[in-house]
Amino acid sequence: MATVTSATSQTTPGVTTSASGGISGALSGNQQLGQNDFLKLLVTQLKNQDPLKPMDNTAFVAELAQFSQLDQSTKQVQLLEKSIAQQTDAMQYTLLPMIGRNVQVEGSLIDLKDGPAKLTYALEREASTVRVTIQDKQGKAIRILDLGTQSAGKQEVQWDGRNQNGQLMPNGTYQYQVLAKDVKGGAVVAAPSSVLKISGVRMVEGTPQLASGDFVIDRKDIIELR
Repeated sequence: MATVTSATSQTTPGVTTSASGGISGALSGNQQLGQNDFLKLLVTQLKNQDPLKPMDNTAFVAELAQFSQLDQSTKQVQLLEKSIAQQTDAMQYTLLPMIGRNVQVEGSLIDLKDGPAKLTYALEREASTVRVTIQDKQGKAIRILDLGTQSAGKQEVQWDGRNQNGQLMPNGTYQYQVLAKDVKGGAVVAAPSSVLKISGVRMVEGTPQLASGDFVIDRKDIIELR
């Protein structure tokens, strides 16, 4: 085990210092020095210095400057962490009034509640065939709607809330996919949007996010607040 060796018999396990080398050379490159550790090492260095060759004033001032920089850096980190925590808490409380509100968002989600549900999408151009596949949250197809020809622009479709066998599905949030083709069989782009009811605020990786059932809504995807 490495030790501090000086003009006296005092030693400090784990660190080697000298009157001329200073604290900056006492640690290996992968070690980190805390504020209290720095102060202890500085005091130990002063105690163990050679009386005939005391630490140079310039070196001592440099050591104190390092300590001051470390102290300031520690306080800055603590203030930054506190500020981030306060901002996160404030954002979470800011989102609470959104609970119970309806929002229109980009994406293909359906909010089914005690009856028919509306789904919307916009076609880039006229489509000769349009098929909408409704899926549960695991992505399993439960209903297929063949809608025939549709013109370009916004489209609204009512889903009666039943699966392919006519059974009424439980309330919840479902997904859907739109497959549209023109007369030549070429794909027609369909941009879906959804109207969902905000059910709560959920923490995702330390950040508060809006939730609708089992789904998390990214605030940047919100088109309209209703």
